[in-house]
Amino acid sequence: MVTNPLWVETNKVKKMYSYNYDVSFGFIIISPEHNIGRLKSTVNSIRTRFRDKDIICVTSEDSSQEDIDEIKKLCNVFKGGGTYTSLINTGMQNGNPEWNIIVIEGSVVPYNIDEKFFQFMENEKDIFFPIVIDYNHQGRPVNLYADFTQCTLNGLTINRKTFIDIGNMSYDSLDESKIIWAIDAIDKGCKFKAILGAKIC
Repeated sequence: MVTNPLWVETNKVKKMYSYNYDVSFGFIIISPEHNIGRLKSTVNSIRTRFRDKDIICVTSEDSSQEDIDEIKKLCNVFKGGGTYTSLINTGMQNGNPEWNIIVIEGSVVPYNIDEKFFQFMENEKDIFFPIVIDYNHQGRPVNLYADFTQCTLNGLTINRKTFIDIGNMSYDSLDESKIIWAIDAIDKGCKFKAILGAKIC
């Protein structure tokens, strides 16, 4: 009998990476535009699929008290600054004590998004993000974004202790902030993992 080497390698990977369903995690919704309708859509998608998970919202500094009061009806809310990185920083400071999945308002969180990430978890220094693929009008892939500096923030998954150890993201441009933060994360021994099929939109 001939053993298929691909089958052997696949099973090695399955033994190496298996999802621990006891992983504690929550969701941080980034709400730069504090759009209540879009926020409701995202909260509802999470509540439907992950009933017992923590959800917080971080909105921008220009949010009115009326906006804050409306968001409080949906979930706990915190006010950040005027940049995406400030919202992430505030969210990570106030999120789940262990793992946090960052979601942008208006997105629908799919079922089993946790399993897609955490099945590849080795330790708390893993940083997960979804691979994003652009397709042309014929349905053929034309661009693949599998580098953290190019990745979307939608679905970025980080351990809170690790984030605090690395430090806040800077308030430079988003691209520069990600590059600087990634360098600091690598210096701390973190491993970035791009996950196919984990796109949140």
